[in-house]
Amino acid sequence: MALSEHDRYLLEHRVRHLVTEPLLAEQRRNPLGRPSPALIEVLDFLRRSPDPELPRYLVLTTLDGFVIAERPAAPGLPPTPIAPRRVLPTRADAEHAIFRLRLRDYGMLV
Repeated sequence: MALSEHDRYLLEHRVRHLVTEPLLAEQRRNPLGRPSPALIEVLDFLRRSPDPELPRYLVLTTLDGFVIAERPAAPGLPPTPIAPRRVLPTRADAEHAIFRLRLRDYGMLV
């Protein structure tokens, strides 16, 4: 990981301890709604994307639902679906899946 010293400190001393089963359940219930202060802190950390070496994700809309893709490394290239056969039924399901992927990328989920 290429986190700054400050971001490593935040991850280890603030954010990691906030990621609990109740927090995951909260984000799952309402991924686009009004979050608690703990969820706001976790989301703020993830949305800043402090590690440039980690993938960035996006949601692709298909005829059947939603697919998660990785943003291309260079402009002009298409996104790469990470599991093209895994179609999620709702945008909320896709947003929650991305939330979990980002937590996993930072070592907060297995």
